[in-house]
Amino acid sequence: MNKQSHEQGMILVSIMSITIFLSIILIGVFGLANGNLSRAKGRVLLLQAQYSAESGADAAIATFNGGNDTYAGTTTDVTVLTANSYRSTYSVSVAMGATNKERLITAVGKIYSPSSSTTPTYKRTIRVTAQRSSTTTASSILSRNILALDSGIKNVYAKDLTINGFITMAKNTTNLIVENITVAGKNTGASNCSIGGTGNLLKPSAFTTPGQTKTNITIAYNNCISPPGNSSDTNFNVTANQGNLSTVQSTYIPYSQFMDATYQNAGNCSDWTAGASPRAIPSVAGSKKTHYPDSASTVSSTCGASGDLSLGSSQYNITDNVHLRASLCTATACSPTFNNPTAAIKYVFIEGSVNFASVQTASGSGPIALIVYGSDPGSLAAVCPYGGSVYLGNSGTTSAPALYMLATNGICLDKAKFGSQLALGGIGGKNIYIATNPGSPFDLGLDPAYPSALIPTDLTWRAVRYQKL
Repeated sequence: MNKQSHEQGMILVSIMSITIFLSIILIGVFGLANGNLSRAKGRVLLLQAQYSAESGADAAIATFNGGNDTYAGTTTDVTVLTANSYRSTYSVSVAMGATNKERLITAVGKIYSPSSSTTPTYKRTIRVTAQRSSTTTASSILSRNILALDSGIKNVYAKDLTINGFITMAKNTTNLIVENITVAGKNTGASNCSIGGTGNLLKPSAFTTPGQTKTNITIAYNNCISPPGNSSDTNFNVTANQGNLSTVQSTYIPYSQFMDATYQNAGNCSDWTAGASPRAIPSVAGSKKTHYPDSASTVSSTCGASGDLSLGSSQYNITDNVHLRASLCTATACSPTFNNPTAAIKYVFIEGSVNFASVQTASGSGPIALIVYGSDPGSLAAVCPYGGSVYLGNSGTTSAPALYMLATNGICLDKAKFGSQLALGGIGGKNIYIATNPGSPFDLGLDPAYPSALIPTDLTWRAVRYQKL
């Protein structure tokens, strides 16, 4: 009997030992699971903090692309997400980069858990380097909408055309002589024509691209000029009804793209009016005082006569990039001569509109790009049906192969006459309307050697570098 009692005691001790051992194991498993769950939750929330920081960087880049490239960041935290268990925010600070086309965005993402907490539980800081650049450049003729050739024209010569909308030619004696044509839209009122009207398409007698022997026509819809229509032949390579052609979204180039903080305010616009011709811009060589009158935007009433600067027939030697807060010659059309004494392209940014009777570039001039921000004047609506923020008239003869005129709005060549076979470097804008005089003594020819690839379009801020701090 005593032996059995001892055996029962041993069983009880064994059961208790096993129970304790299993309890310890279970407690350890539960603790490990809870720790893993806590760590997993922490990793998720830390990742959410990173996402919040990235949201802040994305918002800053979107602000730049909305036109505010002076954006300096947030003054308070911006809430991204609020839930019962947590709240996420970001803050952003922006610094200038190595150039005027670069910004350093520092974004801090924060997680408050629970959401009512006033102290962040998790933080993640990132730095994004954003740069403003372009994936497309100007063509000899560039239109974000329509290229319209009116009935007075005989010949138009160009290296390449890029048209978002359509090309229309009004007379059967008009010849469009181009090496490469790209049209991304259509005239819905004319059989879905990307190219239409009663004119003619001709290939050039010589091509600038070695080995090219045919004009390339790439269009989103139909080529209604026959020949060649939609079919390739001995003179044309035609690729028609391509519905996915990309378009140029913007011809806007801010002056800050080429003018950094080293450029200075000129104080007034007297460089353009004082002294004998030719006039040096700027008047003090190397001064970089080429913000006329300052670096603010829009037309300034202190420049010229209430914001209208008369250039007359003087010559202007452009020795650096220029920002001019005025319209040019809107009261009385002028016939200036421009000269770039260097081989490097010079950019002249005009806040207002331009009214030229004719325009020249000096013999041997380097390339000049006239970038015009002004609106289409209502006073020109009768002669410029598609707008004329840059207007070229018919008093005198134009011979400016070193000049490219790029407008945010319309360009109108109204009965203009040309004194050389290569009359302009190129033209670009929202709409292009050409109603030039035929052969007086030359038709409109655009210089194929002009470096239009140096004129960017579709400028966009993009993230180029990402760092976790």
